[in-house]
Amino acid sequence: MSDVSSSDASNRPQVSGGLEKLNFTTKLAYGAGDMGPAMTANLLVFYLLPFLTNVAGLPAGLAGSILMIGKISDAINDPMVGIMSDRTRSSWGRRIPWMLFGAIPFGVLFFLQWIVP
Repeated sequence: MSDVSSSDASNRPQVSGGLEKLNFTTKLAYGAGDMGPAMTANLLVFYLLPFLTNVAGLPAGLAGSILMIGKISDAINDPMVGIMSDRTRSSWGRRIPWMLFGAIPFGVLFFLQWIVP
């Protein structure tokens, strides 16, 4: 049994500190996990300000103020949600309940922000 593990370990690429080097598909899988949040974040960064000014017809100063208020609320709320997430004790773990119960409100609110009344 020790012969198999030693020969298997010698075939794996090693990096300093004795950690195993990740192959491309593993890196791709980790990157794919961030694809949804990255897509929504990029939509907001690239399209929300032109949408608010050109489509919704808001003055540029007001549209910029709306985005600034959103960033300030993120700066205040993110640490608080992080603390609450760290203190969550559930059979699913600390993060999964927040992701499950936050996904539907996030999707609904993300959709609603693109509707002009």
